[in-house]
This record gives sequence, C-alpha cells and structure tokens, in this order.
Amino acid sequence: MKLISMLRSALAAVAVAAALPASAAFYVDDTTDGPTYQRAVEDFSGLSGVGTAVSYDVFSFSVSADGLYSVRSFAQGLFQDQPWDQFLFLYSGSFDPTQALSNGVIANDDFNSTIGKSGFDVALAVNTAYYLVTTSFYNEESGTFLNIITGPGAILPAIPEPGTYAMLAIGLLAVAFAVRRRSSDSRDI
Repeated sequence: MKLISMLRSALAAVAVAAALPASAAFYVDDTTDGPTYQRAVEDFSGLSGVGTAVSYDVFSFSVSADGLYSVRSFAQGLFQDQPWDQFLFLYSGSFDPTQALSNGVIANDDFNSTIGKSGFDVALAVNTAYYLVTTSFYNEESGTFLNIITGPGAILPAIPEPGTYAMLAIGLLAVAFAVRRRSSDSRDI
C-alpha cells in the first residue's frame, strides 16, 4: 500500500512538472517542525543574533542554461496581511547548516519591503548545484510557503545518485517476485 502511495506521489510530481514551461519551477512546502540552524545575516558577513534556531527547508536544483533567473518566495497569509516573516538564501556547490556562512550566493528578507515575500534575481550557471533555503527571520516563526524559480533554462531538481536507482530497481524486482510467488502459491492449493 505504501509503495502504491509513493508511486502516485511520483506520478503527480511528474504531471505537475510536465505542465510547467521549461523555464519555470514552483513548489509549496512548510518549515514547521523542520530541522533548525543558526542562519546567516543577509550579506553572509556573520551569523544572525535573532535567527539562532530557525526552521528551514532546502530545495536542491541545477539549471539547463546560463542566465539571469528570478527567485520569489511567498509566505502563507501574505494576501491576508498576516504572513510569517520568511527569509530566502541561495547556496552554490553545497549547503551545510552547521556552516551557514559557506557557499552563500545571495539572500533576501522582505523583498520590496514586504514581510512575507522574499526574492532576488541572480545569474546561475549550468553544471552547478544550487540549494535554495527557505527559513524565517525569527526563531518562533515558520509556516507554509510557495517558491517560484523562472529563467532562460529548465530548473532541474537534484538527480539521485546511480545507487539510488539501483536500490529502486532491486526493490521493484523484490516486489514483483513476491507478487509472482504469492500468485503461484495460491494456484498450488
């Protein structure tokens, strides 16, 4: 039953991705009850004194074409004038929550002076792993958000390692074998 649920989720994700233009990606997630870290300040010059244990979410991706990309984040409640104060960070190469000052590219809190909206325009390059970290300004804040990335190339979610595909194949073969054996055993009775 769990396998069927996972397959349905995967098919739904593929359907959503197929419906998007090649130059856009969006996702909705929630930082509530997520892991925590001490975030950097907006210019990566130091660690925050008020964001010492903020919940965060990480989206890893790459792009298919060099160019200028637009990244926007919208907090739940933004259009009801009650958003939580989210903060957006982009890292290149890797993201390690214990090293929040390393590999930082750009960050933004309160895009256009609007609490509940973060974003930036940034030049991205092919063959580079990027990590978009959505977190909050203060420790006590977390919530649901919508992130949108647009640009000249496709937004490519991180590709699993070959070993992950091998484990998936082995798992599917084991399930097929178990089903076949079960149907074979029931015919013998």
